[in-house]
Amino acid sequence: MILAIKRIFCILISMLNIFSISNIKDDSFFRFVKNGAQDFVQTADVSLALRPDKTYQTITGFGASACWWAQDVGASANDEAVAKALFSSEGLGLNIYRYNLGAGEKENPDSRISGNRATESFYVYNEETGAWEFDFTRDAAAQHMLELALSYGCVDTVVLFANSPHYSLTRTGQGTGGKEEYSSNLPAENYQAFADYCVACARYFIGKGVPVKYISPINEPQWSWGGGWVGQEGCHYEPNEILQLMRVFAKTVKNSGLNVKLMGPESGEVSDTTLEWFSMLAADPDIAPVLGSLAYHSYWCDGNAYRKYAFGQALTEKNYPYTVDMTEWCELPLQHDIDDFGGAMRTADVINQDLLLSGANSWSAWTGVNNYSQNENGTLWSDGLFAMNGDASVVKQAQRYWALAHFSRFIPAGSVRIDAGVDVTDVNYQIGWDGAVYDAQLGFSASAFRTPEGRYVAVIVNEGESRTFTVTAPLAFRGEVWQSTAEAQMQKIASGFSSQLIKVPRSSITTVILY
Repeated sequence: MILAIKRIFCILISMLNIFSISNIKDDSFFRFVKNGAQDFVQTADVSLALRPDKTYQTITGFGASACWWAQDVGASANDEAVAKALFSSEGLGLNIYRYNLGAGEKENPDSRISGNRATESFYVYNEETGAWEFDFTRDAAAQHMLELALSYGCVDTVVLFANSPHYSLTRTGQGTGGKEEYSSNLPAENYQAFADYCVACARYFIGKGVPVKYISPINEPQWSWGGGWVGQEGCHYEPNEILQLMRVFAKTVKNSGLNVKLMGPESGEVSDTTLEWFSMLAADPDIAPVLGSLAYHSYWCDGNAYRKYAFGQALTEKNYPYTVDMTEWCELPLQHDIDDFGGAMRTADVINQDLLLSGANSWSAWTGVNNYSQNENGTLWSDGLFAMNGDASVVKQAQRYWALAHFSRFIPAGSVRIDAGVDVTDVNYQIGWDGAVYDAQLGFSASAFRTPEGRYVAVIVNEGESRTFTVTAPLAFRGEVWQSTAEAQMQKIASGFSSQLIKVPRSSITTVILY
């Protein structure tokens, strides 16, 4: 009977898209309350018994894109403060830096975009010689930000990514998409030139000692890019164009002799199309040996946990010999201003979704800093971890910064996700729309990891009622607890304990470290 109730419960949870579907994936179990009597004795509402014998993916890190803010912040008085907050061990300790190889719209006389979305590139036209040449003194402010980030010693992975080919290579002479929506802006005869451009940039950075691990030439190929809408650099590709372009890149990277891999195709969403693209690239004999990462963005399905669960299950079945990286996410549509802790809760929830359900090896925020807009009531709105004014003379920290901190500060690269062993006792049955019973009180997720140093880390994102947790792990005798709420962020609320009840309030993020 208990097993039958469990199956019904799990099915309902998946139908309702409650995030605790992660428990289904991890084969965890619930204990039920019948007629007000518990069938076992436990003092906590939830117990997490971390099980290192049951392992999942290896975490390769956390990161953020430097697009497009680096060219402004890097030229401002806030450069060092921002770099320290994002890329030092005193800040987020991010180890992945995504450097944008811009399409050069800042120097394009026919550009249709302005502000910092118009990028500076290393490829410039020499009017004296009448030829296009490389000038690696350009994009100086963005290069300065990269150097600052590297100086703190945390960054071990740099990704060179392009939203669009250089404008000189495109059909329209612009890096903002094709003349018509859903048409590629890169003619096939320029595939090689685009590959040569990206590899030359990689060679330059690697020669400076920059740890370039990946070249990512395609970004969100399914979107329309171009036509009447021009908001940023971008380029649409059909599946056959993705394949042909990546083949050219694979050959060029292989012949370069550089120790660098391809990342792709940075799909803009979690979908069956994304899975088809992954399979297409992994099965190609020319691309597969040079491919290092299958990348996706986590937009548009924040509340659809089952969609990510199905995505992760499909990836598990394929068992690709590549990392699967979530390389971009921000809140879309933006529903929380920078001072609203709800933005942190949404961010932490999505991170847990991508790690638990999709099985991502790494997680990167769309952008470390972004411009803010101000409402009539004075609230500031931005999708970055930090928000800035036009020239970056004013930079403010967003609450979502703390969400990423609960993961990136405590889960270093090389950590392995393990089973959290969730046991729930304070179930609260209610009747669902279909007449079946379900636990209306869950509303939390918990991920668990073992670090390379042998520590255990659990991250609890509690969107439901206030609860008490116990967290245990084999041969762990000491620990500490860090917690963020709307009232106080990243507070150490316990230290040195061996076993105790941990109070986890409603709308909170809690990280428990055991050793």
